[in-house]
Amino acid sequence: MKVFSKIVEFRTYGPMELHPITKIAKSAIAESTIKNGIVWISVEGATPALLILTRGKEKDMLNHITNLILFKNWKHGNAYAHLISTIISTNLAIPIIEGELLLNSSEEIYILETRSVYNHLRRILIEVHGN
Repeated sequence: MKVFSKIVEFRTYGPMELHPITKIAKSAIAESTIKNGIVWISVEGATPALLILTRGKEKDMLNHITNLILFKNWKHGNAYAHLISTIISTNLAIPIIEGELLLNSSEEIYILETRSVYNHLRRILIEVHGN
């Protein structure tokens, strides 16, 4: 079994902004030359989140998250961001079959920037495991 690792940096803009990263994951898979296995994606930090959504449903998801977790009345100013990240997760694992992510054509991988920080540098670790 081979393992390929890559760290990608990019800027996010928040709060509650989704940033598509499917192309970044696909590029790492192609670079790895691994055809069958799994890709593991992790975003550094305690406040971002990774998720897979059907394109066109992004606003619905953000509305539900903001209705579920209030942004006010926390002792710690961005405690809401930590809670969202914990509930959704900072990691994803997706199967790879014949060099392709096992996602349907309408799905997208996103990083959710939860903090109200603009121009935030985020690091993503992408590991591809397989043959």
